[in-house]
Amino acid sequence: MHSVCHRIENLRSVLLEDTSAVLITSNINRYYYSNFKSSAGAILVTKNTATLLVDFRYFEVAQKTVKEPLSVVCYKKLFDEINLIIDKESIKSVIIEEGYVTVNQLKIFEESIKANVIHSFNLSEKILGFRMIKSTDEISLIKKAQEITEKSFLEILNHIKVGITERQIAIELEHIMKLNGAEGLAFDIISVAGKNTSLPHGVPTDNKINNGDFITFDIGSVYNGYHSDMTRTVALGYVTDEMQEVYDIVLNAHHLASKAIFKGNTCADVDNAARGYIISMGYGEFFGHSTGHGVGLEIHEKPTVYCLNNEVLKPGMVITDEPGIYLPDKFGVRIEDMYLVTDNGYEDLAHINKELIIL
Repeated sequence: MHSVCHRIENLRSVLLEDTSAVLITSNINRYYYSNFKSSAGAILVTKNTATLLVDFRYFEVAQKTVKEPLSVVCYKKLFDEINLIIDKESIKSVIIEEGYVTVNQLKIFEESIKANVIHSFNLSEKILGFRMIKSTDEISLIKKAQEITEKSFLEILNHIKVGITERQIAIELEHIMKLNGAEGLAFDIISVAGKNTSLPHGVPTDNKINNGDFITFDIGSVYNGYHSDMTRTVALGYVTDEMQEVYDIVLNAHHLASKAIFKGNTCADVDNAARGYIISMGYGEFFGHSTGHGVGLEIHEKPTVYCLNNEVLKPGMVITDEPGIYLPDKFGVRIEDMYLVTDNGYEDLAHINKELIIL
């Protein structure tokens, strides 16, 4: 059974009655359930049918590329086509994605759809649950995105010298990533140096890099819709004893977290492995974010790898391991890689060194 077929069957499993239907309107989940990218459209799934509705701009390509069990319909007015299917299939209720619908859109749905519109079903949450477990195809796309990210990171290191600005690094890195095959950035590049490394989500500035600076790169590529996520902290010229000590603590925390990644363990177990060690070394107050998160069609997906989340790890999940220590007005260190939960432990999706690089 190919992936789209399997996903549609999963979606059907949430239908409580034969007269219910599911309406997918978000770009992200429309792609997940069709393998077809478009900026508009919908998927309507009933007990007997699955229909991708697109407008004239996408119709020709969709007809050629979209596979069964989906049929493709071209619409002039979306709700007219949805209502035709509702009439034909005797649909009484339509479940919508509550997580992606504004109050205004809900009003339009309720006025336009000739069935009871259900937004209290937690459909978005259920789909995020399905998306947590990656297929072999999805894993290979995430690995390809990671390859592009790693290659680009190693290339940008050749450009780092005293006097270059954080912003220049970010611009050059984006150029390199796209040359290497990224269809886009997984998120805005974080390339910060010196005191700015104490900002977990610092924005690149026109500050110049100096000898003795830490430089943090938090970067990711998108490949065929799938994201990668990686952070490395490097140094220019030299490091102080304190910088080396903090780097080593973060690296040890990263390794301890990775050893807690196996099926049956919880997200909390992974977070506690890193957090407990950082606390024991006296830096607990300087690690304020979760140890990780899921990655896939979005850069932040379920599950959240945090001490309060008892979600059990299952084979096929892809999560990040990204402990950090951030000393205000001094410097910060973060080391991040993605890990695939397997039947017998984990697979580290990164293939480059985690040890401190001094340029």
